[in-house]
Amino acid sequence: MRAAPASIRVPRALPAVLVHVSLVVVTTALSLAIVPVAFWLVVAIALGIAAGSVPRLYTAWALIILLPLFQLPRDPSAVDWKPYALLAGLHLIHVLASLALVLPVRGMIDARVFVRPLCRFVIVQLPCQVLLVFLLVAVSSEWFSRAMPWLAPVGAAALIVLAGILIIPLARRRGRSGSLSHH
Repeated sequence: MRAAPASIRVPRALPAVLVHVSLVVVTTALSLAIVPVAFWLVVAIALGIAAGSVPRLYTAWALIILLPLFQLPRDPSAVDWKPYALLAGLHLIHVLASLALVLPVRGMIDARVFVRPLCRFVIVQLPCQVLLVFLLVAVSSEWFSRAMPWLAPVGAAALIVLAGILIIPLARRRGRSGSLSHH
């Protein structure tokens, strides 16, 4: 007698190919929104299709390098939607490409797999988008001359705060590990 092949039922199952298709959709949409030159648009879309089809080629990260280059000749403006879409889109490409590297094209995955990456995406995007607003206001041509005198002190203060946030926990950790080794 032959036993039936074992199978596992996943209650909230989604096709794993959804990640790969989503990667192609996001890369294509972002490329269409950002790339103004037809040749480079074709290159960007091809990189996105390759990223979704063969994630091990790491073309998603080549696209992450390529797309911001088209923002360089543009005048920075806090009211332009493209820098915000680019920031969120590049991050989303990274998240989807990372998932595509570990998820097979065939099969089913539990929908809960997406909860943590999406939560991290939102947690990272919120402060980054706010920071981008401030940076675009500070460096936009109409504000730059007024912003320059206070930009250096604010930047220095932010650097000191960031250094404190990073160094203090490390110093405490070393203090504890050093005191433990003496006992």
